[in-house]
This record gives sequence, C-alpha cells and structure tokens, in this order.
Amino acid sequence: MKTYLRILRYAKPYKGKVVSYTVFTLLAVTFSTLALYMLWPVLDLLFYPEKHTGALDHNPVFSFSSSFLREWVQYHAARLSADSGKSAALLYVTMIVVLLNLLGNTFKFLSTRFLGTIRTRVVEDLRKSVYDKLIVQEVAYLENRRKGDVVSRVTSDVTEVEYSVVITFESIIRDPFGILWALAMMIAISWQLTLFIFLVLPVSSILISRVTKSLKRDATDTQTIFGRIMSLVDETVSGIRIIKAFNAESYTRKIFDAFNQRYSRLTRRQWHRKALVPVFSESAMVCVVGVTLWFGGNQVYNHQLSASAFISYLTMFYLLISPLKSLSQAFGGIYKGLASGERIFELMDSDVTIKDRPEAVAVNSFNVSLEIQDISFAYINEPVLEAINLTIEKGKIYALVGPSGSGKSTLAELVLRFYDPTGGRILLDGVDLRHIKLASLRNLTAVVTQDPILFNDTIYNNIAFGMPGVSKEEVEEAAKAANAHNFILETEQGYETNIGDRGGLLSGGQRQRLSIARAILKNPAILILDEATSALDTSSEKIVQDALYRLMEHRTSLVIAHRLSTIQD
Repeated sequence: MKTYLRILRYAKPYKGKVVSYTVFTLLAVTFSTLALYMLWPVLDLLFYPEKHTGALDHNPVFSFSSSFLREWVQYHAARLSADSGKSAALLYVTMIVVLLNLLGNTFKFLSTRFLGTIRTRVVEDLRKSVYDKLIVQEVAYLENRRKGDVVSRVTSDVTEVEYSVVITFESIIRDPFGILWALAMMIAISWQLTLFIFLVLPVSSILISRVTKSLKRDATDTQTIFGRIMSLVDETVSGIRIIKAFNAESYTRKIFDAFNQRYSRLTRRQWHRKALVPVFSESAMVCVVGVTLWFGGNQVYNHQLSASAFISYLTMFYLLISPLKSLSQAFGGIYKGLASGERIFELMDSDVTIKDRPEAVAVNSFNVSLEIQDISFAYINEPVLEAINLTIEKGKIYALVGPSGSGKSTLAELVLRFYDPTGGRILLDGVDLRHIKLASLRNLTAVVTQDPILFNDTIYNNIAFGMPGVSKEEVEEAAKAANAHNFILETEQGYETNIGDRGGLLSGGQRQRLSIARAILKNPAILILDEATSALDTSSEKIVQDALYRLMEHRTSLVIAHRLSTIQD
C-alpha cells in the first residue's frame, strides 16, 4: 500500500478541501442514516398506535443517542396525535424523515463538489510531476526504453490511476462512515442480531481479498503490453513510407495483431476477475440477509423484537450492505490502479546522473577555448571513444570526419553534456563542464542535425522554440538569413502555418532551413552541425549550405561529416 499512500500525498496541498469534504461527507452520511432510522416511529405510528399514546407519559431527557431522537419524535408525535389526530402526527413524522433526507442530499452535493476539485487537482499534479521528471531525464534513459512504453506511463497509466485509485478516495472516506453509522444503529436496535451477522461476514471478506490481489498482477502485465502497442503504433506512423515501400503491411499487421490479441486476453481475464468481486460480495450478502431474516423473525416471534424495529433494522442492514459492496469494489480498483502507479513511480524514482552539481557555476560567455582532454566513452560495455584530445579555439571552424559509428556524434553529445565521459574531461574556458550549470552551458550552444527536429506547431513557434520574448521581426530576420523567408510566405498562412507532425508537411530542405533559422535566432557561441546537408539533394544542399555559411560566420563551429567533400570549404 506504499504506492497508494504515495499517490494520496498529492492531496496534501489540498488538505483544507479534504477536511471540508470529510466534514460534509460525515454530515451527509449522518443525516441519510437518521432518515432511514426514523422510519421506526413512522411504522410504530401506523401499526402500533397505542405506543404513541403511552409515549405521552415519558418526556425523554436529552442525550447523545439514537434512542433519544426516536423517543423525542415519538413523544411529540403522540402529543400532536392527541391534539390534532393521527393524520397530523403521521405528517409530522414523515416531514422529519423528508427533512433529514434533504439535509443528507444537500451535504452529499457539497462533498461531491469538493471531491471533484481534489480529484482533478491530484491527477493534474501527478501528471505534471511525471512530465517534469520525463523532461529532465537523461538521453540514455530514454534511448534505452521503448518510446511507446514511456508515453503510456505519462498518459494511460496516469489515467488508470485516476479511475482506479483517485476515484476510490470517495469510498475510502465515505463508506467507513456509512458502515460505522449503520452498525451503530443496528447495535442500538438489536446487538444480538448484529453479533450473529458479523460471525458470518469474515468468510466472504477472505474470498474477496484473494480475488482483488490477483487483479494487481493482471494489471501490471496489461499495462506493459499496452506500452508495446503504443510503441508499435508510433513506429508505424513514423515509418509508414518504409512499410509501404517494402510491402510490409502484412508483416506489421501480424505483429500488431499478436500484441493486440495478447492485450485483449489479459484485459478479458482482468475484467472476469474484477466481475467476481461484486458476485462474491452480493452472494455473501444474500446469504447473510437470508440468515438475518430467519434469526430476526424468530426474535419477533419470541417478542424479543417488535416488527417495526425489525423492519427498521433491515433498512439499517441494507444501508450497511451498500458501503460494504462499494468498499470491496474500491479495493479491487485500487489493486488494479496500483500496478499503473508503480510503473509511474518507477519512472519518477529513476536516477538522473546528468544534472547540476551543488558547486556548479553559471557561465554567460565563451571566451578562449573548449578543451577535450583524454576523453573516453562507452555505451554500457561498448567502447566508442578512447583517449581523444582536441582543443577548439574560439571563432574557428573544426571538422570531424569519419565513417558511421566512429564516435563523431558521440563527441558532440559529450560537448552538449547529453552524456558524461567515462574518462577524461572537457573544459570550457578552463572549467570542467560537470561544474557548469546545464542551462547556462546549453544557452551557449545550438545544434543542427541531419534529421531536423521540428514540432507539430506553427512555423513561427518552431523557429522561436525555447526562446520566449523574441519579436516577430527577429524571427523573420532569422528566417531570411536561413533562406527560409520566401518559402514561408508562399505557405497558406505564412509564419502561422502548422507544419504537421515532425514537420511532415514540408520538404527536407525546408525543414532543414527552419532548424537553421532556429539556430540563427538563438545566436549561439558554439555551433554543432551534425551531417546538416547529407540528406538533401544538390539544389537544396546549395541553398542550405549558403544559410549555414551565414550561420557559421564569427562563431566557433564543430562540423560533423562522413565525407571530406562535405567540408572541403
């Protein structure tokens, strides 16, 4: 239950609303219970009018007990019956029942309003916490996991927590109140009958608990398979051209069908087991009700209990059954949602090694050089770089040329501190990058990659990405410098045109020019060009190359290429 308690901690900022919800829930349960309990005087008035006549001889003394309220109502009903007739007394008792019920419903409405606020705020904060942790995760963490699985933790797992855990918050607070009130009333009417009932209930409770625990195991497997489905869908959307070009529709469909069928099987089993919870609870309750009717009926025959008191007892027992069923279903939902909660907290508890150290300092400029001293790096157990030494002086252009897998991009990512070296160090103006605040380091750098990273947003927002406060004129100047202004004006809405997922509505050259415009607008001290033109045709490459020349002017540049011809200038 540690996961459940951890989720509930997100309600701590709203403890005032939790207290209000609890108070209104207690009042709602109290008045609703009393409304049913007050059926006893109504039944007495209908079937035992002589009782009300005798009630005139007994003026009840105030006490905090259910019997006082019942005797007080009976006393005043008897007086009203003597003065104005039985019909007036019946109306009086009935109006008390109606008034108590209205008060119960009013407080129930108020408690539901507070619960709605708590529920939505808790889920909002939980989703924000998950995304905040995702956004600071190091590159290695995300590269070593399926993207769909990570996405499902932020989306479907949080939704599952909302529907399976947060919603049960209502039952966890409300139902125990309802159970305690109904139980107190039942004991007040007949403690012998109540004791008899609770000798039977533990058997059903044991059966229900076993079923609910199995739900958690099923939910964990279900969410894992759902993550695989999300990954496959994402890969299908991004790789649809390759799938069609290689006639791989059937192959991809078979993989999807296999995961989909497995997910369906697990979901069916989960629903079947979940359906057992109310079946067990209702079957147990029916048996208990049957035994109660027999035992209570014998008490009526033996004049140990009046018929009106027994009927009132049955209404209290009915009031007890409802929260017991709700509570058992809530625990089933909790176990199902805890699997998603554990997946969420697995992401949130993962260590982030690429982060600011306590002694880290901010840098605002690049003045002398970037020194790479005896750098080594390995992905897990696979060495990529060994004993690399390089001094990059301010204002000069450097090229890294070599075949794929030789470590060119890795070296650039070490400069950006996407990773930390396994040996050696990198110094910016004599300061180790690990002692520089990440935000200030990356404010000095910009990257243009072979595959431009664009977002499903407008052209304007893609150029100004991560740079709030820039003017429209500055964005347009950056676009002009990147040879992008003219084609932007030719689009349907100019700078407000949406470019689709990953810029899919633009050509490769257009996407690359937007990424160059973004780099120009940032005005970085250190520029990294990672195969920026290798994916373009000759005409597009010339346009982009002209933009790159402008971008590299008066900047320290690190150019990565496969071929010497790419960097011959």
